[in-house]
Amino acid sequence: MYSSETVKGIEEGYDYLINEYSDPAKVAAHLKKGDMVGFCTGSGGRFILKLRNGYPDASVSESNPVAIRLGIEVRDERICFIDLFWLSEWYDDCPSEQTIAVPNGFYHVTVLTHKPKSGIWGDDQEIYIYLNRLSEMPQLSWSGVPQLFTE
Repeated sequence: MYSSETVKGIEEGYDYLINEYSDPAKVAAHLKKGDMVGFCTGSGGRFILKLRNGYPDASVSESNPVAIRLGIEVRDERICFIDLFWLSEWYDDCPSEQTIAVPNGFYHVTVLTHKPKSGIWGDDQEIYIYLNRLSEMPQLSWSGVPQLFTE
């Protein structure tokens, strides 16, 4: 996830994945800044993102026990959602169907999921992403890559 304006200095064609998002310490630094916000789903597959405002209620949390908290800064009134491997050759050309419009600011991001009924991570897996606007970037303590799966 990213807001184009927060990553506008990335050169077209740059291998952001190798240079910025392969080292867990660098990933943690980006998470704390809220510029390029990613997490590991544990597998490839088809993921269905369900975007919501605020924080999840107890029933959503109970039915989606795998959860992480992140933060993001939005400067151009939109958030782009891309696959990690798109970072291997950077182009800020996010398809419109992979963006949402939100007011500029800082957001606390709650990401929740559960293992699909098939028992296979990534098999039409629903991922809930809750965005709660804050007055400043939330303090995050990630030291590596957040994982949105269990073994």
